[in-house]
Amino acid sequence: MTEKSKKGKILIVDDSADIRLLLILKLKKAGYDVLAASNGMEALEVIGENKEIKLIILDVMMPVMNGIQTMKLLLNRIEKNQLRENQSPENTDGENPEAENVMDSDDDFPLLKVVFCTAKQDPRQIELALQAGADDYITKPIDEAIMVQKIHRLMGHQDEQLFAVLRTQIPITIEEYPDAEPSTLLELSETNAKFECAFQIADGTNLTFHSTYLEGFFKHNVKLKGSVIFQEKKGPDQYETDIFFKGLSEQDRQELRSVTTTKRELIEQNEEGEGEGEGQGEGSLE
Repeated sequence: MTEKSKKGKILIVDDSADIRLLLILKLKKAGYDVLAASNGMEALEVIGENKEIKLIILDVMMPVMNGIQTMKLLLNRIEKNQLRENQSPENTDGENPEAENVMDSDDDFPLLKVVFCTAKQDPRQIELALQAGADDYITKPIDEAIMVQKIHRLMGHQDEQLFAVLRTQIPITIEEYPDAEPSTLLELSETNAKFECAFQIADGTNLTFHSTYLEGFFKHNVKLKGSVIFQEKKGPDQYETDIFFKGLSEQDRQELRSVTTTKRELIEQNEEGEGEGEGQGEGSLE
């Protein structure tokens, strides 16, 4: 196995040869070992023969067996292997016998992350896919940068950070939501940001945010633009959101680098006056 392929093995399932080729090229370039199948039945055969597969990208609309049917069979089989000692062998209601036969019966049937690939204009399909058990989704037309970021996160490589990350607790304003309360920036790097907000935002949404605290340090207006990669609900009206920056100039990146590589965190000055005299009284860089 090459050094790059040690990131893990991924299976792409799509009836479009063009999309399969696109995803194979992009994910191999990102360091993954990639297999492909053209429909759900073929996918089950590939998985039965490759226990090291860690993630599957499933197209929703496919011939022979669609993505929802394929995922349900996969999840049922995984659950059976996990609970084999307590489960009666004849309890197979609702399964496709032909599909069951193409999957190996070994107890080590792989635990898989499932990512659906679906049309962006059909939010109902996205909701159904997530309710059925998918871990995440990507939409067509595929944004390659967002897709790779999602895969890194699901495969456990989000900590393979090539750029320094600055921990923060400062308010930001999101231009696309002018009437909302300020959000809180949690992390900042040259490529990504994470913030907490009180509203739901769809994956792939383009956002622009700015902060008077950042402007105080950079001495000019700072507007950072990016696309939502992932959003997780943390509580009532509390969503943690990851974005991937798009369209930053080299000057933008240099300024971000100047802060993220030299400081541990960026915090808002508290009421007791800690950090007084730093950041022109607007915040402090620790």
